[in-house]
Amino acid sequence: MPVSNHPRAWLYGGLVLVFLRALPNLRYPIGHDEAIFCVIGQGLLRGQLLYRDLWDIKPPGIYYVYAIIVKLFGHVMWSIGVVDILWLLVISCCIFYFARPHLGAPASALAMVFNAVRHCRQGYIHAAQPETFLILCVFAAWFLLRESGPSSVHHPTDTLSTWREQGWALWARWFAAGVLMGAAFWLKYNAVAFFPFLVLVPFLDFQAWDQGSSRVRMSIPWKSWSGRMLFVAAGLVLAILGVFVYFRTSAAWPAMKETQFVVLPHCRAIGFPRNSSFLVWALRRSQNHLGLWTEVMAPLSLVTAWRRRQLRYLTPVLLLALAAFICAAIPARFLLYYFEPCYPFFSMFWGYMCVTTWEGFQYARRLFEQRRWVLARATLWLVLSSLVFSLFAEEGVRIVQQYQFLGDWWRNPELSYKNYYFQFTMDAFSEQLHVIDFLKENSTQRDEVFVWGFAPLINFLAQRQNPSRFVYDEALVAIWGPESWRRELVRTLETKRPRYIVVERNDPSFEMTGTMMDSEQCLRACLPLAGLLRRQYEPAVNYTDFEVYELKKSPESGVRSQRPVSDAPICENVSIHRRR
Repeated sequence: MPVSNHPRAWLYGGLVLVFLRALPNLRYPIGHDEAIFCVIGQGLLRGQLLYRDLWDIKPPGIYYVYAIIVKLFGHVMWSIGVVDILWLLVISCCIFYFARPHLGAPASALAMVFNAVRHCRQGYIHAAQPETFLILCVFAAWFLLRESGPSSVHHPTDTLSTWREQGWALWARWFAAGVLMGAAFWLKYNAVAFFPFLVLVPFLDFQAWDQGSSRVRMSIPWKSWSGRMLFVAAGLVLAILGVFVYFRTSAAWPAMKETQFVVLPHCRAIGFPRNSSFLVWALRRSQNHLGLWTEVMAPLSLVTAWRRRQLRYLTPVLLLALAAFICAAIPARFLLYYFEPCYPFFSMFWGYMCVTTWEGFQYARRLFEQRRWVLARATLWLVLSSLVFSLFAEEGVRIVQQYQFLGDWWRNPELSYKNYYFQFTMDAFSEQLHVIDFLKENSTQRDEVFVWGFAPLINFLAQRQNPSRFVYDEALVAIWGPESWRRELVRTLETKRPRYIVVERNDPSFEMTGTMMDSEQCLRACLPLAGLLRRQYEPAVNYTDFEVYELKKSPESGVRSQRPVSDAPICENVSIHRRR
């Protein structure tokens, strides 16, 4: 095991650097995914049921996490930035305590910093995603399992007598590890990729690898391991079945069953391109998201560890990195934030290689001093300086720029959000804030507002409730969305008659919906919905990316007579289901 002096100093120093790097994240806006979670979390606090009253395609775990976030912070834009900074500090501690037994304190502290840099570079879209909370559960489960059976020590006498000495504390630890794995599953189903690694890697002894042998043995007897896994399995099964039982016995079960077991497989199917170049496409996406040098750093670290006879230290990191990559690849869409669980482990390779490079530099410097090679020493320093410059110069400029943006946010938050750099096209924060200001000025919190588009932030910040369970229109315009859901939406709008309907444009998402048409074009293709909007609503205000329609008032009663909804297909044949 690597021994480092002053490990706490390395930890605290790394946390200070992580905090300083993450501080500009305070100005993060709420992205479209996070806005969905916020709206649903707010609805859960009001007593609404997930999937029945509040629809989204993801597993249920993330919405209850956001219910806590909304409860703590309320309807403010900066809440996600605060959560991201706190999460980054916690995950940095996890990285340090995971990597320190394998790589030592200096490499672990550097891994914390590299992970923070990589995470912050991705921007607001990575903040408080399910993947970020998933990896916290994975680390917590690892610590509970590792401390009861560290892989670096062989325990041939570890039997039931050890269990009797510590009693229920050990059983509770192993059971809690299983519960945390179940929590990770309910955050994202692809967390199952970590489970085989979590139950095996903490108990594997790789010391023989550094002696030229390919054998791997258990650090504890198989009988003892099997007993522990019974408690882990009990916690995992209880966590998974407990949520199923909750939904099965609630009124939300039919909606959850339809969403998670019928619609979700069709939604995930569009992530697999039906052509022979899928593997090339997947490798290119992975390289773009991880970075070429980050991918190179893993095999380079492995070769270096093999040459230095340190494979027993690096192999657990490599295996968990493999699990994280499998977790990111399972959905087959290779979206950017899917790779968030990979960053902590790949940053450990960077930390290991930086420390190894420094040790090699120190060895070469002492050798040149002994031989009095002045020119070689100067060249060595020049090479090291060039390497450091190539790694950190661009990042230094980026940090200065983001602190300038933080100052702009501190002086005028709303203007900072409207001019946010860099924002995704479909977020259109300036336009959304204009719509929010309009709704606050021209309606009350009792008025309902339906947003036909991918902009649930409008409902959340304006504090105007959505009359439908569909807080955004992805399921209603996608090729995998059931026809019955579109009929349901029209019936809901006919019945509840919200005060305003907001229609978004310039928001196509072929990767998620299978159509290149934006929300406004899809609405025109949906005859009953377009007819309802034409008959009962009139334009109120028009922006570049949004048009707001207000409910017409009857001269006599203020209520327009309702027209029955037809059972005919909602969409024309040339409609929103047209593929590119």
